[in-house]
Amino acid sequence: MSIQREWQKFVRPPRYNYSYFDLGPEYIQLHQSYIRKHERIITNRQNCKLEMSYFELNPKTSNCIVYCHGYNGCRIEGIKYAQIVAQYGFNFCTFDFQACGHSEGDFITFGHLEKDDITSILQELEINFYQKQFILWGRSLGATTIQLKEYPNVKGLVLDSCFTNFNKLAISIIQKQTRLPKFIIKAIIFLTKGSIEEEAGFQLNDIQVQCNSNMPTLYICSDKDSLIKAKNSLKLYKQHKGIKKLIKVDGEHNDSRPLEIIQQICSWCKDRVQLQQNNYIQYNSVPQVTRLPLELIYDSNIQSGMQSSYNRIPKNPAIKLKNQISIQLRTSCRNLHSAVQY
Repeated sequence: MSIQREWQKFVRPPRYNYSYFDLGPEYIQLHQSYIRKHERIITNRQNCKLEMSYFELNPKTSNCIVYCHGYNGCRIEGIKYAQIVAQYGFNFCTFDFQACGHSEGDFITFGHLEKDDITSILQELEINFYQKQFILWGRSLGATTIQLKEYPNVKGLVLDSCFTNFNKLAISIIQKQTRLPKFIIKAIIFLTKGSIEEEAGFQLNDIQVQCNSNMPTLYICSDKDSLIKAKNSLKLYKQHKGIKKLIKVDGEHNDSRPLEIIQQICSWCKDRVQLQQNNYIQYNSVPQVTRLPLELIYDSNIQSGMQSSYNRIPKNPAIKLKNQISIQLRTSCRNLHSAVQY
């Protein structure tokens, strides 16, 4: 076994591969409104291109939840939450950290450089989409990254399964990958620490998390999580002196959160911001847009015939907001709209 190769697998995990179709349709119909999805490519401070998906609620609002994915994850992890978040009056943004998904980059730095990715995303949302209030929602790597830096206009944090000590996390991940005893893994980290820090450009000891902020925070953890123990979140929760809440869930580290937990998260987020009704743009009618069930939108194993129908949808349908809103969609999607109901 090559020690160097095993360590590089840790900081260069396989990228999650997904297609444009997995990102869902450009328009999603709600009860009395709709969501428009914007795809953007922005450049971070390391000159790496980051890919993001921004879901804009219409009628419009200036409040946005930004989802930060976990280790070896990507923005697909958060896509399925966009429609639920919209029902609570929020826009929604999810993106690929550098070296993840479709974004550029060579190494995962476990928050050291990823914290600047969040800054770049927030700047894009403020300048080009006029967003004023943010909730940062992170899981695993994303949750830890959020805590390594303070961001303006952020009204609350949602931290799901965050880790507080990089060395302990490294031991847990490598042990799951290799089944090696802990004392051997510790030796691997000790022997390769210098070369990896030089190659990846960050110090391992930089990734230490302490609760030094009074930012309103929702902590989520599971006693059954064998990768990042619940005691990490419990330690931060006890240190926190401001508004805080703790939710314990069932399941392993990568298990999906049930709908009722997502609803609790959205309700908590709504309490953190003052929704400004006068910022909404009211329309006389809601455009007829694609209505697809979540399991159809985000199922990567969708039948090829359905996928080819979606690919024929124009990427930039014309929208005219005068006496009515007209969205040009292909006949195939209108047929799906009439056949599928939420």
